Amino acid sequence: MDVIREKKEFYLEEAKAGIARLLFNIAREKIVDNLPDNPMGREPAPIIQVLEYISEHYMEQLNVEDLARNCHISQSHFRRIFTAYTGMSPVDYINLVRVQNACGYLKRTDDYISDIANKCGFTTFSTFSRNFKQLMGVSPNEWRKRPENYEQQLLRFRIHSEKGW
Repeated sequence: MDVIREKKEFYLEEAKAGIARLLFNIAREKIVDNLPDNPMGREPAPIIQVLEYISEHYMEQLNVEDLARNCHISQSHFRRIFTAYTGMSPVDYINLVRVQNACGYLKRTDDYISDIANKCGFTTFSTFSRNFKQLMGVSPNEWRKRPENYEQQLLRFRIHSEKGW
């Protein structure tokens, strides 16, 4: 939070990296003893694999049922374990990853926001907009126009240079 408040150069990238690092550290922690219905003391490997899978496939249609099936556990147990390791529900985590990637597109491209929403796995623009505003505090359009996202502003200028200059 201090990184975001100070707004130093590249603070958004640093904050994203910090969040990702935190989530992976939480996933790797061996807090198995605190989990209900986990008598065998299994490692968090399935959850780590799911986190990696979501990071690689966020643009596809993902649902909790399929993620749980891939871990070979029930949906309710998967939700319980996932929430215990990450501190958020699987759907919230998927939306977080999608919004983080949308921020990258908004910053680096001049694509329509609706196209970016589609690229990041949101089926409707309203769902994207609602999740984006909930996580980032502003609409995607407002976020794109922020001065700290200057790279996006530079893309609008066409600079012509002559050879020899």
